[in-house]
Amino acid sequence: MEFRFQFSYNLKEGEIFMNKKLKRRDFLKISGTAGLGAALGGLTKCKSGLIPPSQLKTEPIEHLATQPLDTVRVGYVGIGNQGSGHLRNLLRIEGVDIQAVCDIREERTAWAQEQCQKAGKSKPTAYHQGTEDFKRMCDTEDLDLVYNATPWKWHVPISVKAMETGSHAATEVPGAITLEGCWQLVETSEKYKKHCCVMENCNYDQTELMIFNMVRQGLFGELLHAECGYLHDLREYKFGNIYYPPDWRLKYSMKRNADLYPTHGLGPVSQWMDITRGNKFEYLVSMSSPSPSLSLKREAVER
Repeated sequence: MEFRFQFSYNLKEGEIFMNKKLKRRDFLKISGTAGLGAALGGLTKCKSGLIPPSQLKTEPIEHLATQPLDTVRVGYVGIGNQGSGHLRNLLRIEGVDIQAVCDIREERTAWAQEQCQKAGKSKPTAYHQGTEDFKRMCDTEDLDLVYNATPWKWHVPISVKAMETGSHAATEVPGAITLEGCWQLVETSEKYKKHCCVMENCNYDQTELMIFNMVRQGLFGELLHAECGYLHDLREYKFGNIYYPPDWRLKYSMKRNADLYPTHGLGPVSQWMDITRGNKFEYLVSMSSPSPSLSLKREAVER
């Protein structure tokens, strides 16, 4: 399945959101919410039961800054394939103290505790009493950051709970899978004055950061046009139960006709073109082809 993005961005800093007569949600309604929803994956109304964003009554924060910490106390949720790698990375960073680990599988929290001790760190408290045990972790532990690499539907609930209980949040991509979820992250961050970071790893690889630095140095002059894309054949992983058991990621490909993972390509280009740092997207258009590769793989597996 091939996707192409067409986008336009606003060069006038603050033109949209500094206009007090035009609120952000009203702007989305009159400027093509359907196009934005298509680009972000057939967005639907959230039914999570979390705090309705309309009740938060927050105002946009232009520059959220918090005091630096000598030691960052981390609670980690989701210790699967991606989460295991992130946990190892955190253990290499000076000043990081992993105080708690959470997963639905007790053997994964035990593995994480062992890795922390092998790295010369203290043994974190384990939470593994079901899918919502992250709530008990957030209520119990005194944490600075809650980092999660769980299946997509849990990214918003975990991040919101973290901020509500006084922690910053960091989540794997995608940050949200509904438009309402996007607003919950933004407005909860604004209400509690906590950072909510989307850990889009393709923004921070060597090639992307090299180009980012070259752009900042002015080596390309004024950027007027950019093209981006992302190619990753996940058929063996989705159908083989070796990467995303039990088929949770495959189910998204079955029920949603959209680009499910747009930010790997779009994220670095957005940084280079100062999106949200003066420039803003005005609209996004997503176009997709049929999906014969997944259909053929399904037929081969069924045989």
